[in-house]
Amino acid sequence: MVIAIDGLYLLMARTGLGRYMESLVREILKAAPENKYYLYDGPLNNAIYRMQRLTDDPATLTRFTDLCRFVVPTLTAKRTLAALGGYLTGRSKRALDEVELFWGPGFKGVYKQQMTTVVTIHDMSHEYFPEALHSDLLAYLKRYIAEAVSNAHTLIAVSENTKMDIVKFLKADPSKIKVIYEGVSGEFRIIEDPDLLNTTKDRYNLPEDFIFALGTIQPRKNILGLLKAFATLCAKPSFKHCLVISGAYGWKSKDIYSSIATLGITDRVRFTGYVADMDLPCIYNLADVFVYPSLYEGFGLPVLEAMACGVPVVTSNVSSIPEVATGGDHQGTGQVRGGTIV
Repeated sequence: MVIAIDGLYLLMARTGLGRYMESLVREILKAAPENKYYLYDGPLNNAIYRMQRLTDDPATLTRFTDLCRFVVPTLTAKRTLAALGGYLTGRSKRALDEVELFWGPGFKGVYKQQMTTVVTIHDMSHEYFPEALHSDLLAYLKRYIAEAVSNAHTLIAVSENTKMDIVKFLKADPSKIKVIYEGVSGEFRIIEDPDLLNTTKDRYNLPEDFIFALGTIQPRKNILGLLKAFATLCAKPSFKHCLVISGAYGWKSKDIYSSIATLGITDRVRFTGYVADMDLPCIYNLADVFVYPSLYEGFGLPVLEAMACGVPVVTSNVSSIPEVATGGDHQGTGQVRGGTIV
């Protein structure tokens, strides 16, 4: 079979979606090497070469070089829509005649007669938090998710909750949506090598005793709620832990940072910024508790990553998170109220 994959999100290696896609493409190549794969990833990206090194037969995976996509979707908002559009040139459209299956792992598909299209929808956060997105990006998501619902042969939702949201907001046919949960990479495990752990601890200047949180610094991740709860704990003389937060700067992050001084916990909170994938399992292992207080997630992979590393998890009981954390019983874990740690 000839399969084409939209590789845009391989450009975003530092995001959860980028990690999800790279792991999934790697496993697809291992599981079905008899297929021929085209990867649309743009001529300025080296993701194709990373992927080719993961297969015994690099010729199995070929780049479509005529894709008109030269920038990543992290540029200024004015250019975001054009960057995400991924328009194909005439030559690439003709090349699609050979393709039997197209997979769009990030909301957007390509649709042609005689070609099956599968599109993955990770969440519907733009419907719940439209104010968190620039108008161009919001328009993009609304347009292409609706297009996928109308034209894709199959939709993949990463959780039952996301499937319900797709049906709720777009009146999609439930029988067209298949739920395929995300998986945890084998790199996330209990680590007993003290040298490896200490090297990571020194690299990020981590304290001896700490609570760990991971996620983009933005309101949807409920970092402010976490900081308020942490400040309450810090008021107890017996509580000595620090709070370590890792993740990229996001929307309204300045408001979150300024709240730390207001709460009087400046000396107890540390931001590491982006953490390299190779270091993340060690940080999970070093933490005494992992906290994930997000107000909405399409899946919530860090919850499973932390569990795989053997660290206790306290998380919110909203959207897909209890489904993921408890194997589908939707009862939630930790002590939460209304999605906010108390």
